[in-house]
Amino acid sequence: MTSKVGKESDALARAIGAVVEGLTFYDLANAAVAEMRVKVAFEEMGRRKKAQLAKLEAVAGTNATHAAVMPGIYPLDAVAKVECYVCGFVAETKAMPSACPSCGAARYAFEKEIALAKAWEIASETGRHSAVLFRASATHAAGAARTLLEDLAKEDEGQAVQADRQLAELRA
Repeated sequence: MTSKVGKESDALARAIGAVVEGLTFYDLANAAVAEMRVKVAFEEMGRRKKAQLAKLEAVAGTNATHAAVMPGIYPLDAVAKVECYVCGFVAETKAMPSACPSCGAARYAFEKEIALAKAWEIASETGRHSAVLFRASATHAAGAARTLLEDLAKEDEGQAVQADRQLAELRA
């Protein structure tokens, strides 16, 4: 039996998956990047995802995070691992060493060069993709869950527009 409740919980699980993936990406990216303006941008976007997760958990329950499936919106592969630019040693970003265990280079040898323009491109693209996912999920929800998913879609569309503005300013 497929019920509205089942479809709604699936919709919420998809939305939570998108938010958890975004939060994971921004946390990893913030740890991995070298450029301070990029760090600040990723930190702010990560804070937004934390706030979205709290709202979703308030509707779906805190255990819903465990059932969430990440949809592949964010380029996690670009920030999940870091490589020492001195010797090529590869480490997980979550466990980035304070010094390279292979050659002894300082932690900054692992930092990635992600340009601010690229950061805003990622924010624009992922904002649009997650807005589409939230809007599609809202069609399978009702009441407070539907309203929240629609609000999150608008929020991420707004983030994409803001990212586009930042990108245009950089290119001007």
